[in-house]
Amino acid sequence: MADRAYMYCPYCRNQGNARAELLIDNNTDFHCLMGHRAPRATMMALQPEMIPTEVHFKPGPNDVKAEIWVNSEVLMQAKEKLGQRFHPTIASLIRCCMAGEPVVIDGQQAAELRKLNVKNGAEMVAVAKLNNELAGQVDSLTEQLNRWETRFSDAMASAK
Repeated sequence: MADRAYMYCPYCRNQGNARAELLIDNNTDFHCLMGHRAPRATMMALQPEMIPTEVHFKPGPNDVKAEIWVNSEVLMQAKEKLGQRFHPTIASLIRCCMAGEPVVIDGQQAAELRKLNVKNGAEMVAVAKLNNELAGQVDSLTEQLNRWETRFSDAMASAK
């Protein structure tokens, strides 16, 4: 039995039918309903277009619908930008707030972090830990340098 491959047929795309879906047999051969058939490696070499998955929000068994007051323009922008992820994103944000003290980063700060190749919270924590470690090393090396300077100045004073 053939399963959906979640890709469009590149042969059909080249013939003007960009939305013919590929099916996969036993994880080895791809085919479409127009009769095009090829082994997996051949089909992947043609770079078939992926079919975007649709996310449908389904509330959990303990979820309840809540009403909140929010600016209508902000709400519309959030729904536009997040689409189907709107409800899970808001639920996740509320859970984060209840789990402790969340850290909120605005767009400008996020852009600066991206420039520094910091892409997520785990990387931010790693950078902060590394910064603390390096600050400790700087203190230790400064202390060591001060000791050497003292020894050097003492040696120079006794040589006079």
